[in-house]
Amino acid sequence: MSEPISGEPLTPDTTAMEIEPSRVQARQLWLTAVVIVLAIWMALEFLTPLAWAAVIAIAEWPLYRRALHRFPSRPGLLAVSFAIVTALFVIGPLSLAAVTLVQESQAAMHWVQQVQQTGLAMPTWLPSLPVFGDRAALYWGQHIGNPKAADTLLGSLSAGSILTWTRSIGGEVARESGLFLITLLALASLLSRGPLIGEQARKVSIRMFGSFGGNFLEQMIAAVRATVNGTVLVSVLEGGVLGIAYAVAGVPQPLLFATFTIALALVPFGAWAAFGLASLILLGTNHVLAGGLLFGFGVSVMTLGDNVVQPAVIGSAVELPFLLAIIGAFGGLAELGLVGLFVGPVIMASLILVWRQWMGPTSLHPGGEVS
Repeated sequence: MSEPISGEPLTPDTTAMEIEPSRVQARQLWLTAVVIVLAIWMALEFLTPLAWAAVIAIAEWPLYRRALHRFPSRPGLLAVSFAIVTALFVIGPLSLAAVTLVQESQAAMHWVQQVQQTGLAMPTWLPSLPVFGDRAALYWGQHIGNPKAADTLLGSLSAGSILTWTRSIGGEVARESGLFLITLLALASLLSRGPLIGEQARKVSIRMFGSFGGNFLEQMIAAVRATVNGTVLVSVLEGGVLGIAYAVAGVPQPLLFATFTIALALVPFGAWAAFGLASLILLGTNHVLAGGLLFGFGVSVMTLGDNVVQPAVIGSAVELPFLLAIIGAFGGLAELGLVGLFVGPVIMASLILVWRQWMGPTSLHPGGEVS
């Protein structure tokens, strides 16, 4: 047996106290890593609905906590109630859009058949456009206005193709409905066990990363909550205001357009496509003034909402440069789907926090060396 530097023999008790714990900790770390990898592998297909549940639970937690203070003996019932209300907020607009689309599908198919037979009438204002009005009118007459060109343009659209497309959409809706049910179950579970989960998460963060870990966790939770609440609130406000403008301007199905505007407003620059399409519909039906005013009003609403209202609602929880915010939103959307719109900016915010931690206060020695 080797002798220690002090000359005292290394006893079996010393070996158990100094050597074994380090070996046990290393094995525990490996075991923990293996278990986490296996758990992620098993839940791989459900990571997106679980991420949705976590994001929604963080956003709804202040309201749930207030309700829990009034009814402290019913945490499970309150959690289920919050999950049901969340489902209604999601299913309601989707059902409205689905019913409206079904009602309009017959009219749309009749319009396609009529255009294939007679061509699409040219707007009366098109030839009067300066510079390229005559060329645009000539192009319209050759490629859109006559029945042969219109049939070539819309020939792939038929009742059979629309039926096939509808069936594929129905299958996708059924799959997403199953995942949404998992989201609701996970949401109820997270809310009912929120205090315990929060305490354990903070304890683990502090043990692994010290005081910075606890502060980092709190700031990330605040960032998620601010991002979700700010984005959803601004989207609803923008869609509601533009929905009123759709009705005043005479856009067909203004309620449907308002619903799509709210949904698209979650995506950066998405709502521009909604009110831009509405404006084009008005222009195509010879309502030039209404279309132009609607587009100008939409630009004003989106500029005010995205640059004034949303930063004020989110506050200082997510202070991101514009480039990082755009990369986080679109990168999250590409990699994680819609939930990535909220997770992506938060990941970029975490990058800023870690960077600031590493670039914290420094001191200079007398010799000029940075420590």
